[in-house]
Amino acid sequence: MDPDQLSTGLIRVDSHGRILELNRAAADLFGGSMPQLCGSLLVDISPSLEAWRRRLDHSEHSLSVLEAHIERDEVNVDATFQRMPGGALVELHPITERVRQRELAERADRQQSLAMMSHRLGHELRNPLAGVRGAAQLIETTAQAPDLVRHARMIQREVDRITGLIDRFAGKPRPQSGPVNLHRILDETAELVLAENHDDLDLIRAFDPSIPELNSDAGQLHQLFLNLMRNSLQAGATTLRLTTRIEHHSPLIDGPARHAVRIDVEDDGEGVPSELRDRLFLPLVSGRDQGSGFGLAVVQQIARSHGGLVEYEALQSGSRFRVRLPLIPWQETGHD
Repeated sequence: MDPDQLSTGLIRVDSHGRILELNRAAADLFGGSMPQLCGSLLVDISPSLEAWRRRLDHSEHSLSVLEAHIERDEVNVDATFQRMPGGALVELHPITERVRQRELAERADRQQSLAMMSHRLGHELRNPLAGVRGAAQLIETTAQAPDLVRHARMIQREVDRITGLIDRFAGKPRPQSGPVNLHRILDETAELVLAENHDDLDLIRAFDPSIPELNSDAGQLHQLFLNLMRNSLQAGATTLRLTTRIEHHSPLIDGPARHAVRIDVEDDGEGVPSELRDRLFLPLVSGRDQGSGFGLAVVQQIARSHGGLVEYEALQSGSRFRVRLPLIPWQETGHD
């Protein structure tokens, strides 16, 4: 069979590691053409492969390396090195599909672990939460000061949100959608965050008043924005900017909506480490030692359950989380 028809990369090198011959698959892996690469030193193309080849020179007749790194575009291959008269033959077997399947399996394992943990913790958490809610109700009915009444109601509201979060991860049916005033949700969430931080936060609102009531889940949206705002504060933010806009003909939301509501949560915190950005919305991924790794996974889960999407963008100073939700007005769903 013609070596250029193989998916396996083949390289013949001399005793100094100079490439004498290679096939098309090998050239593609290195991002060059066969004429360009012939005569090059292997160390100039892939120092790690050259290091393995030198090991072969000193001892082994043949050597197999699983998931060897070839530097270009972070590509890994299964490599086999075989000693030959005057040099060596290197075989490179692409493993893209195997790595992809493993990543999918790892992601599924994490999600399954999260669901199992939620089942186990759900019962233990509901009892103390019920006690907290009962105490807040008692304060609300007996307190004279308006601030105490307001905070007691806030506690009850948050207990209900947390209980809903537990139910969602335990696989319970999602509550029915209803009319949602997006700006009221953002205001209530911001009020809670300000109370948690003793008002030590500069909050800027830039809301679009033309956004109608949405057909959505108020509790879940509250949880989404609460997680994002708390994430900003945990990153050391002192300023938080909330912006809402209508985005026409957005390609990043699911049908049947044609337009999106875009909500930006921007902060001046320390941002997300670059090595975590590609995995930011996966469960158990956190850039903080004490972080659970669940907050942003929940954010993306809620957005996707609404047919939307959340994206992260690093700013020169801080972060921007951009939430897109389908613009489906409550009045257009057939409800009064």
